[in-house]
Amino acid sequence: MTLDTTPAPDSSITLKQEIIDTYGRDAWDLILTVYVNFYYSELEIIDLCARWLPRRHSLQEKNFLIKHAADEVVHARLFREGVEILGQPWHGFDHEPYRIDDIGERFAKLFYSDDEVEVLVGLNLYAEGVLAMEELYQLGRSGSRYFHQFDRIEREERRHVAFGITVAQRVLDENPEARKRAVEHCKWYREHLEGYLEGRLKQSIGWAIDAGFVSADYIDRTRLRFDDVMGKIGILES
Repeated sequence: MTLDTTPAPDSSITLKQEIIDTYGRDAWDLILTVYVNFYYSELEIIDLCARWLPRRHSLQEKNFLIKHAADEVVHARLFREGVEILGQPWHGFDHEPYRIDDIGERFAKLFYSDDEVEVLVGLNLYAEGVLAMEELYQLGRSGSRYFHQFDRIEREERRHVAFGITVAQRVLDENPEARKRAVEHCKWYREHLEGYLEGRLKQSIGWAIDAGFVSADYIDRTRLRFDDVMGKIGILES
């Protein structure tokens, strides 16, 4: 009988160390950036839902916002939990260097806006329906252990996109001027998307493609998702 002398895997090595050893420190910082920005985005969305709840007159639409906020509380906890599963205590590092300024600025703009159309297009359709959905969809289906519960979160985020489409369609049907504003907001977000895909995020997307976490056509798929989501309420330029 031959004895197996292959050393057992070192169970003391954390997923954090595995990421650094396999992909490098930059990869770890990028994964942490994903988690940190998703977490703080969820907090921003909870506050936005609370701000608009008293303005909704329909019980169904009030329920949409309550459910939306409740989902985001769970998702924030899952993102924090995901970091700790990787082997990094949530309160054991400075979050600020990992936060993307543009995300906070966009949410602040939406929080102080009294234009319901701007909030629906900017939050439900763009931030969640395009940017977050494509990222969650691909990372959640990558088969990697590094993206905790991303597939579940993506499935639940679909509800928020559906809420936004339902309410936006009602608002646009009631007010032709609102539709004109929605088209202008859509143009702005298309330009923003191109700045993201071909500028700020291009290097990070390239790394994620090389690592096998997202598909080689990630950029094209994100553009198609934008067209699909905005097209559902008819605000794409002809």
